[in-house]
Amino acid sequence: MPSTKTHRTQSRKLRQNLSVKTSIKSSITRLRNGIENKNDKAEIESLYRKASSLLDRASKNNVIHKNNASRKKSRLQKLINKNT
Repeated sequence: MPSTKTHRTQSRKLRQNLSVKTSIKSSITRLRNGIENKNDKAEIESLYRKASSLLDRASKNNVIHKNNASRKKSRLQKLINKNT
């Protein structure tokens, strides 16, 4: 069982990391929905840039692993290229 101080810091980091992960998932979902709904190319590019930026920031702050971010970005780009 961690000490009280460690527990406090872990809880704070958990809330922050969960917030970042949720925003990443939401951004990716918006991008996928935009691709499915055949939105214009400029809007899809804008959504991709936002998702990519969130992934890069999360990997920089060690919320997710850098290879995980890279893999997600690659798969999203592949999906965009296939459907537009």
